Amino acid sequence: MTGSGATVPVQSIKACVVYDSTTGQIHHQHHVLTLVGGREPAEDEIARDALQAVKSRHDPPKGSLQVLHVRHDAMEKEKKYRVDVGKRELILD
Repeated sequence: MTGSGATVPVQSIKACVVYDSTTGQIHHQHHVLTLVGGREPAEDEIARDALQAVKSRHDPPKGSLQVLHVRHDAMEKEKKYRVDVGKRELILD
């Protein structure tokens, strides 16, 4: 047990984006942080949770959605990204 104000080390941070497979438009960024001693989810589990988060919105996006796993620090704030659907990679929009 940690004391008040103590920090627990991070084991891993994983991320993915949910995007439209035709246009590459990103609809959701999903991050998973696992602390040391925690259970680290598999990529397919992370993808399933990310898709569920998008589909459970009040007005979910239409079209075919895909998941692309990316580095957790791949996207900078204040910049807009999309997925190059041919190469399946993250690019600046």
